Amino acid sequence: MSDRVPAGIAGFSSIVILVYACATVPTPEPVSTTAQPQTGAAQTGITGARPRVPLTDSARRVRDSTTAARRDSGEAMLLRRIAGRENLPAESVFKNIKVMKGIPAGRLVRIMNAGFGRSLGVSCGYCHVPPNWELDDKEEKNTARLMWTMTGAINRDYISKVPNDSGPAPVVNCMTCHQGMPRPRSGEPPRRTM
Repeated sequence: MSDRVPAGIAGFSSIVILVYACATVPTPEPVSTTAQPQTGAAQTGITGARPRVPLTDSARRVRDSTTAARRDSGEAMLLRRIAGRENLPAESVFKNIKVMKGIPAGRLVRIMNAGFGRSLGVSCGYCHVPPNWELDDKEEKNTARLMWTMTGAINRDYISKVPNDSGPAPVVNCMTCHQGMPRPRSGEPPRRTM
């Protein structure tokens, strides 16, 4: 029964959130009847296709919270599945661990959710092929491995050498550049959260 409660709550929350998102998505402007060059759907012969409308801020928050709820539910389920083995090295619990060897399995699951998932605003399927998590079929998974190695090198070789008398040592992680987006934000100043 306890396994179904989080899924039931997540399912109900998803429905409420999606209804709200649909109610807040802006509608596209009416199509003009004057002759204009054909582009997009009309050019490809797809009938009934509408141009993609950007999400409103509220719809984007709804989408992101739904993704987060799915990730959190998956994390809880996986932690229950590895109960009793969460302190063992990840490579002894999971298949195809290449760069995160030696990290406890429970911590690896939390890093995947909070570190990668939240920082990039994506769900597990962005890098993995569920339910075959060990497969290397997606380029994003190999990119994540490279980025993990890169941030480790930056923190070890550079950030750790910066004098800091004002508190905990600063760290570079996925959120530093991605800020909740699948691709790093480039050319824009970082968002400040308070």
